[in-house]
Amino acid sequence: MAAPATGPHRRHRRRERPPRRPARRVRPRRRQGDRGRPRPRRAPPRRRERRRALRRRGRPRRPRPAPAARRPPRHPRPPPRRADRAPRRRHRARRPRIPRALPRGPDRPDRLPPRRGARDRRPRGGLVTTWRNPIALRLGLGAVLGALAQLSALGLLAVSAYLVSRAWEQPPILYLMVAITSVRALGIGRGVLRYAERLVSHDAAFRGLERLRIAVWRKLVRLAPAGVPVWRSGDLQARLVDDVDGTGDRWLRGTLPLASAIATAAVAVVLQTAILPAAGAVLAAALAAAGLAGPALASWSSRYAVRATAAERGDLTEHVRACLHGREELVAAGTDAVALARALDVDERLRRAHARIAWSAGLGQAAGLLALAAAVTGALWTGIPAVAAGTLDGVLLAVLALVPLAAFEPVLALPAAAQHTAAAKTSGRRLLEITQTPDPRPDPVEPMEFEPNPLGGPPYIEIKRLSVTWPGADRPALSGFDLKIQPGERVAVMGPSGSGKSTLAAALMGFLPYEGSLRFGGVELAEYDGDDVRRTVGLCSQDAHVFDTTLAENLRLARTGATDDELVRALRWAGLRDWFDGLAGASGGSVAGGLRTRLGEHGRAVSGGERGRIALARCLLADREVLVLDEPDAHLDAATAERVLRTAAAALEGKTAIIITHRPLPDGVVDRTVRLEPPVPTPRDAPLSSLLDLAPRG
Repeated sequence: MAAPATGPHRRHRRRERPPRRPARRVRPRRRQGDRGRPRPRRAPPRRRERRRALRRRGRPRRPRPAPAARRPPRHPRPPPRRADRAPRRRHRARRPRIPRALPRGPDRPDRLPPRRGARDRRPRGGLVTTWRNPIALRLGLGAVLGALAQLSALGLLAVSAYLVSRAWEQPPILYLMVAITSVRALGIGRGVLRYAERLVSHDAAFRGLERLRIAVWRKLVRLAPAGVPVWRSGDLQARLVDDVDGTGDRWLRGTLPLASAIATAAVAVVLQTAILPAAGAVLAAALAAAGLAGPALASWSSRYAVRATAAERGDLTEHVRACLHGREELVAAGTDAVALARALDVDERLRRAHARIAWSAGLGQAAGLLALAAAVTGALWTGIPAVAAGTLDGVLLAVLALVPLAAFEPVLALPAAAQHTAAAKTSGRRLLEITQTPDPRPDPVEPMEFEPNPLGGPPYIEIKRLSVTWPGADRPALSGFDLKIQPGERVAVMGPSGSGKSTLAAALMGFLPYEGSLRFGGVELAEYDGDDVRRTVGLCSQDAHVFDTTLAENLRLARTGATDDELVRALRWAGLRDWFDGLAGASGGSVAGGLRTRLGEHGRAVSGGERGRIALARCLLADREVLVLDEPDAHLDAATAERVLRTAAAALEGKTAIIITHRPLPDGVVDRTVRLEPPVPTPRDAPLSSLLDLAPRG
């Protein structure tokens, strides 16, 4: 028996078995579309015959060099794919994103480190920041398109004037083909460019309004829980809607018309000067007078009316909102005629302000029209003698007379643009009053990760010498309060009206600043972000709002993805089982039909007690670790209140609950009761008038 082969000739032993004759390879027929393509390169015929003969004889091939001697490939191939794996898709490697679900803290970086060789994309200010801002880029593109549209109108009028004058001389038609084609192109281009300018500029303006409205709304969300002491509800609505919309007019009706007017005026003056220098000088003077005097006159004459319009609009919105909200009381008291007369008075003042603005705009338009008449007259005054002297072709006289008409078209819109700019500035100042208002309870610069109980479950709450003052008040509504709550404990806070019970609830939610110590899990509440606190602490306010929508939508405000069974269970926890069974029975015994019942504006379709229990069901559905219930037994009789509190206590098993109430609770509902007394007034607050003026907010 021969020894096994070793070394590079080992594989030659495998080929000693009888060779198999290879199957005949059928050469593919070339298609008609492949005639121009080169065929694959093949070995010469003699070499192919020699290879076939070697295969028939069974002789081994010439050994290849060892793998070490081979040159490594420049791009190594990936490992072979297994049969059970799906084919890989070729795509560019993406950087991992920071998951939003991670809590804030040292383990969650604000941004990933830059890639190797990546460009620095941080804003550097100036032109770089402007061109990287999509809104600024769209506004700039809109200004360019608007200027091109006005220039197309200018060229259309000038070429049309030349074409009509030149056609009067009856030249060969070929001499007019360029002018005819230019008129067609400029006429079509004017409409297309104007449409593109409107599309791009309005898209940019709406994007900016969206960002501004969201920013103002987020600021109001930060201010509203602590109360907005300066502005009324109607005034806030006018600022959030009308003033935000008015701010967008600064770009659409102020900046863009100014850019178009400057570009058109410059090209028109250059064109007039090229035709006749004296006519160009007259046109430049007229455009300067109209572009400066008209807007200045309109702005000066309407400065007081523009400021009064925003204030009167806010007053009218507030008055109409108050009348609609209390329409039943106004009719019952017989004061609806007085309320209507006051609304008409405010509307009359608003009408006068708008009339003054329109009169001022007309004054600016009149100044522009006078300048236009002077420009046309000056062009004819200088052009006719030049034609008579032979220094100017008569065909161009019509161009001199019609170019000012196209040049003044955007200039005549500048007085209205100046008024829109002034109104936008007034709206911007009103919005800045909101955005620059300091937060009642500012969040820390580097908030800690909210983990009051690392082992899970409700946290340990410790309150020492707590003092809380509402914004705008001269004295604290809650002073020197101490309380310790163990995890999972239910505590009742009882006290008279004005003792600071609602103030305590607002402080626990992180709505108000405080003095003293308020710790969750051993860490001060001020060290946490307010939004993180409210993800753990839930509040059922005594004046919770019920929206004019279905019962299911009102409950799903607490949890968006709640099922119908979870909604029904929350209603039963709040003591609304019989009431909901009646709704379902009225809908043919359907649970979904009962949940689709509309509650009316401010919950007018239900009673006060049912409205409070719907708010309680919404709070229980949120499933927070700590719940603050502000008078859940309000508007209820003793028997119903006891039943509601006992069913709610069963749902609060294992959670920390702080129940604020005016009367003692039934046995077994809470673990203990804490008495809260109102702050003791100081000697300087002894007079009755001072006590009435500085009544604490409870």
